Amino acid sequence: MVAVQNVGRAFFPLDEELGLQPGRYTPRMQEAMTRLGGKLPFQQAADEIKAFWKTEISEPTVRRTTHKNGQASETVDRQAVEAIEAQIPDSPDQAERLVMSADGAFIGLTNGEWREVKTVAIGEFSTQWDAKKSELEVKSTKLSYFSRSYPAREFERYALGELHRRGLEQAKEVVAVNDGAAWIQSFIDYHCPKAVRVIDFAHAQSYVGLIGKAILGEETTDFKAWYRAKSHQLKHKPPNHFLSELAWFGQQAQTTEQEVAIERGLSYLSRRRKMIDYRHFRARGYPIGSGSVESSHKHVVHSRLKQAGMRWAEDHVDPMLSLRNLICNDRWAEGWQQVQTFRQEQRWMRRHIRQSRPVLSPISIVSNPETRQPTTPLASTAANTTPRKQWRPPDDHPWRRPFLPSRS
Repeated sequence: MVAVQNVGRAFFPLDEELGLQPGRYTPRMQEAMTRLGGKLPFQQAADEIKAFWKTEISEPTVRRTTHKNGQASETVDRQAVEAIEAQIPDSPDQAERLVMSADGAFIGLTNGEWREVKTVAIGEFSTQWDAKKSELEVKSTKLSYFSRSYPAREFERYALGELHRRGLEQAKEVVAVNDGAAWIQSFIDYHCPKAVRVIDFAHAQSYVGLIGKAILGEETTDFKAWYRAKSHQLKHKPPNHFLSELAWFGQQAQTTEQEVAIERGLSYLSRRRKMIDYRHFRARGYPIGSGSVESSHKHVVHSRLKQAGMRWAEDHVDPMLSLRNLICNDRWAEGWQQVQTFRQEQRWMRRHIRQSRPVLSPISIVSNPETRQPTTPLASTAANTTPRKQWRPPDDHPWRRPFLPSRS
């Protein structure tokens, strides 16, 4: 027979009053582990803590703390979107002109697969005179990001939090500069169907180059001269005139491979005729390049999740991306406070659930030595309420002997 007694966890009200989190480390140290773990490999983060705080913390501890707080941050973001969908509040920020770009990048997982991380970058844009080029140049400022490895539909939904915070629905002008991927166009339809859609100029150039390479050959002198001239026409001429000249040039195809390449390039550009009117876009002062989201891959994703030899567990990708967004969007103080509040609420709820459970009396539970499974307490044991006699040591017990020997 094995006696098992139910012992509950201790509760210290001062912990909640001081905002302490579960564990042996202070909130300040947990914040340091999480922030450094979101910026550096976990071993390097532990080394930095040892150098500056003179505290020995193992790499697994930094990893667990970072992932735990990252999961809380991701949950807070999802709850914020659900609250926006339910209440439809006004945007905290209002901007005159916003530019929005979305794209994807791949990272490696521990199971050997590659996972696409989708990112949407949103910022304000304005035109400035470039004295060196003697022309107006469009500048994007105040960029912020939302990155997740969610499927396309789930990514559309939960990107609402960052887009709402930037005031997308109330902006007077929104320009969406992207490539022609189907999920990106669906993303624009979902959030801002009235946005001015622009195909990234470098992306359109690649399809123009596809046609030139098929006829003139790759990396030839004739192709380089032709490509420079056509790129200038693409930027400064109306799309109908440009596509007509491109189609006439494509009639020089002589082989099946050339015809396939030319058909691919012309079909892609013709179906997006309104989105390659760069002459009109530049006259209105709109951006025509998606460099903001291209740079976000390096700034948000690659610098932490795609270093040499890195592989990530599937459940750790999105929590880390949530922390990366807080860091890169300069919203760490606000986000960390929300994470602390969320974890304190979760701690209070767990304690409330434990206290609401029926209290079990410390009755001996009989276990079967063969199956090692507990059985129902014996009725005789439950009925026996006679208090046990307190045990006292006998007179000759070593406990009763004096500490010092007697003189005799």
